[in-house]
Amino acid sequence: MIYSAQGGKAFRWLAGPALALLALGACTRQAAAPAAPAGVVRFSIAADPTTLDPLFIHPDAASVEAQLARLSFEPFVEFDRRGHAFPELLQVIPSRANGGISADGRTIVYHLRTGVRWSDGVPVTSADVLFTLHAILNPANPVRSRAGYDLIAHASAPNATTVILRLRRPWAPAVTTYFSDAAEPQYVLPAHVLRREEPLAKAPFNAMPSVVDGPFRPLRWRRGESLRYVANPRYWRGAPRAAALDVRIVADPSTNLILLQSGALDWNLIAPAQVAPIRHSRARRDLRFIREPTAVVAGIAFNTRRPPLDDVRVRRAIAMSIDRTAISKKITLGAYPPTAMMQPSFSWAYDPKIAQPRYDPQAADALFDAAGWRRGPSGMRRKNGRALRLVYVQFPESTTGVRVATAVQAALRARGIDLVVKSVSNAQLFLPVTGTLASGAFDMAYVPWTLGGDPDDSFVLTCGAPSNVMGWCDRRVDALERAALRRSNRAARTRLYAAIARRVASQVPILYLFDARYIYAYRTRLHGFAPNPFLPTWNAYAWSVGDR
Repeated sequence: MIYSAQGGKAFRWLAGPALALLALGACTRQAAAPAAPAGVVRFSIAADPTTLDPLFIHPDAASVEAQLARLSFEPFVEFDRRGHAFPELLQVIPSRANGGISADGRTIVYHLRTGVRWSDGVPVTSADVLFTLHAILNPANPVRSRAGYDLIAHASAPNATTVILRLRRPWAPAVTTYFSDAAEPQYVLPAHVLRREEPLAKAPFNAMPSVVDGPFRPLRWRRGESLRYVANPRYWRGAPRAAALDVRIVADPSTNLILLQSGALDWNLIAPAQVAPIRHSRARRDLRFIREPTAVVAGIAFNTRRPPLDDVRVRRAIAMSIDRTAISKKITLGAYPPTAMMQPSFSWAYDPKIAQPRYDPQAADALFDAAGWRRGPSGMRRKNGRALRLVYVQFPESTTGVRVATAVQAALRARGIDLVVKSVSNAQLFLPVTGTLASGAFDMAYVPWTLGGDPDDSFVLTCGAPSNVMGWCDRRVDALERAALRRSNRAARTRLYAAIARRVASQVPILYLFDARYIYAYRTRLHGFAPNPFLPTWNAYAWSVGDR
């Protein structure tokens, strides 16, 4: 299926010999990549998006839809490569010092940047902000999360460039969360377009946003194959340096590596284990590497909704069976250091003193025994005649995740546990409601969580939270999270997040593995490529290709 900005959508059906010829042709082109097109930046994403409308973004391990949304839409607040916030669609970030936040923390005044226009020439105004806010809060729209937005009691726009929000209670993440690249990102939408396309859940805009305020406008979407973006000449910073973007949809990491080495891609995220093959290839002289801290923390989620993982002793015993330091050294070659909490290491809320159950196989054996799971004659553990057999899910799009699964399987088998590894696509794993994680069809799962600019981790750790795939509910943690969200003092919030982390480390609904430091490879023809901790596409307006 092809979605086109010019011609709506058309259908193509390929079968039998035609499909085989197409596949053969794709392999041939991959082996001998065509000359790089002038002015076009080429990269790949790990899965076919379900929507191009940022209102309905679905989070996944690769942030596929978030990467694409950032090409076309501007946040209120952006972050540089070191995670420092700066105003993007705003003139200034509201604070108490500049009068943007009231003394009681409940009123926030936003001043929009002047001179910003949608790609059709219509100004971006406060009316667009109010329209988008109503769309987020409208229960008829299948928005994944309204957390934080549901605290807005009243919103007004005294003029075209001012928005005033009155909150029911103070909410510390507000300034870096509303309409920004948060854990649940949202962007301002064009009211003058979408009012004509309601209901929004069925709007043509979802498949092909016709109007944008970001640097690139989607032109064509070949489902399951590729997307084409063209420069927005009305972008407020000026026309982007690149004329167009070609985005391939390639799930397999090995194929992505081949495409990168052949010259068919200009940049790509690579696994630490893929660095050595690139350095020893002929393509090495044309490639450079960037290592960046990220807001991604990877771990193993335990399904606490069903036995035996509803027993904290079993979870702790499993944690003590896995050598996380060895996983970091052998699988990520030290590029992803071990961590013990949800906060990334660059965050002001990170506490290096937090400790999870340490690797101790003997102590793990004793704890399994105490929980009633004892070894039988075969060496495998059983309780009341039932074998200790667990299903571990991972997604094949992650080279690191696949290797972690193998290591965990071997470690648990040594402790008498039959761990069945199930490979589930990135898209199916993170699909809302019916996906593997959302439906609870697993015992253990490899999950990378991405935080926003604020250290708020309630979207993962509170009872019933949208990313609480563990099904874990701890009233003490809920109380601490509420306190952290109501306090504006950074020191106080830091102490609260440390207390949350200690409780999580004790109860082990998640075994944190590492704080990801992503490695990107890019071609020497590409200039201006500078991923931040949240998205590699945040500054696509600065990308250019060619000799200097």
